[in-house]
Amino acid sequence: MNTNNNSEEPIIKKSRIENERSIDTSLLGKVEQKVRIRVRKKHIPKFRLITTGINALLTTPSHDRVPLTLTDVQHLLLHSLLGNLNLAQSPRWYVLDKCDHIKQTTCLIVEGISIKHWETYIDSLSKTKKIFNDIIETLTPSVYGGSLVKEIALVPLSEADKESLIQKYGSMNLALEVRKDLNIMMKAVFPIGDEATESLDESSFEEKFPRTQLILSAWQLIEENYPVPLKGKLKTIYADYVLSNVEYKPVTAKSPMFGLDCEMCLTDAGSELTRVSIVNEKHETIYESLVKPYNKIVDYLTRFSGITETLLKNVTKRLEDVQKELRELLPPDAILVGQSLQSDLHALKMMHPYVIDTSTIYNVTGERSRKPKLKVLAKEFLNQDIQNSKSGHCSVEDSLASLKLVQLKLSKSMEFGDAVHTNRQSYKDNVIKKAIQQQQEYALSIFNHIIDQKKTSIVIGCDNITGDYHTFLTQAKENLNNQLKKGKLRKVKLNTVDRMEDVITNIMEVGNDYNLVMGHLKVESECVNSELMQKIDEWVEKIWNSVQDTALCAVVFGGTTADNGVAMVKVKSTL
Repeated sequence: MNTNNNSEEPIIKKSRIENERSIDTSLLGKVEQKVRIRVRKKHIPKFRLITTGINALLTTPSHDRVPLTLTDVQHLLLHSLLGNLNLAQSPRWYVLDKCDHIKQTTCLIVEGISIKHWETYIDSLSKTKKIFNDIIETLTPSVYGGSLVKEIALVPLSEADKESLIQKYGSMNLALEVRKDLNIMMKAVFPIGDEATESLDESSFEEKFPRTQLILSAWQLIEENYPVPLKGKLKTIYADYVLSNVEYKPVTAKSPMFGLDCEMCLTDAGSELTRVSIVNEKHETIYESLVKPYNKIVDYLTRFSGITETLLKNVTKRLEDVQKELRELLPPDAILVGQSLQSDLHALKMMHPYVIDTSTIYNVTGERSRKPKLKVLAKEFLNQDIQNSKSGHCSVEDSLASLKLVQLKLSKSMEFGDAVHTNRQSYKDNVIKKAIQQQQEYALSIFNHIIDQKKTSIVIGCDNITGDYHTFLTQAKENLNNQLKKGKLRKVKLNTVDRMEDVITNIMEVGNDYNLVMGHLKVESECVNSELMQKIDEWVEKIWNSVQDTALCAVVFGGTTADNGVAMVKVKSTL
């Protein structure tokens, strides 16, 4: 008996141990699974909007909405393709966390569909609305008859962006002869004609690079709070503002510069204009006027403005008189120069497309967000003491100092006076030695960047659209800088198909084979109906279902000649 009892005891213990091990293994498996999911979540890229992007949402009331530009969409595509661009300034309308973990980017462009079509046929887009949470209004080239293909292919980067790319990748052309994106984007918001003015070259010095490279781009004007004639909230805010010209001419390297400065006082209605000064490139004062506000002055701000009650006592000129005189004085391609010029333009209640802001082209701290004072810049670079009078600032003196600073920079280099650029100079010198100087330079296309970083791309469309892409793809393949790259040249492909349905099928089939897949459809806006919109809705769903996890998917409705477009962006995640 004892033997049997003794023999049963280890059997019972063994069974208990095995059960415990089984439970432990099961729990361990669940824990491991949770850990794996947690680790995967850490590497999942996320896209979210910030204030500027939120202000462009269709859920924002139309009178408060500020549309994004196509440049904004282009920057996002480039960001998702090349990873963290290390921009001098963060993206203005979104945050893209863990961008290096985006596996692939797919973009569908439907030309001929506008925001009005979206609103009219919203019930036919149920699948698209379910996929994309954020629907954004975009200001697209279709509004002013521009080329959507050109806007998508040519990536217009600010000078700070170009320098950041040079620092990280060493593959950007270092000096563009002309800012080709400038006039294109400006036409979206200002009435600019096609023919440039034959301006006289009054420069008394040799410019080392085109002055157009210093002009703020359209989105920079918006970002820096310059008055811009857009729809929505800005239109309401600037309802009583006037354009500085009825119609503008394209800006060129020969367009004249004018230094502008204003002085203001405080009235019971806020800040109002009291003095305006303008100087030309010969440093001559061509306009000088005191201005009497309509509202009661509560503070002349004499210590800053130099304006006193005595000075304005017999002044009869009003704001509208100054506006009329400036519209007659300034040529249609005038470049206004000043320090934080948005304040002056707001005081004048005028909008102007071509602006060089000394607070953005000079930097003494190495941080873009910290803008220098004009007094500091004048002392540091011009060796001049300004704003020292106890009776206040002189607008002529300030406008002249700003103009001299721009002229000095043009006589030196893009890097001159900019600590952000200067810190990169040693790196740039090495890049310059490796680069071949091209006789004819052009704005880099998104496909150049793709080849430079050994990425792959494909553009798919019918024959009514793919021909427009051919130029940019050819330029990318023939780019001399790319020929210096070691290793095998990767694919940049153009695929022409017969039907729009074939475009969608091809996108689904090759999605995992290319870093960038761009499908481009073109429809006649007058033929848009609920049936077509339902078909597009189904196409969007098919593309979304076909893209892999952690891919970024963008859909752009290109707009029409009368109405803005719509854009949607989302990073796919199954967790």
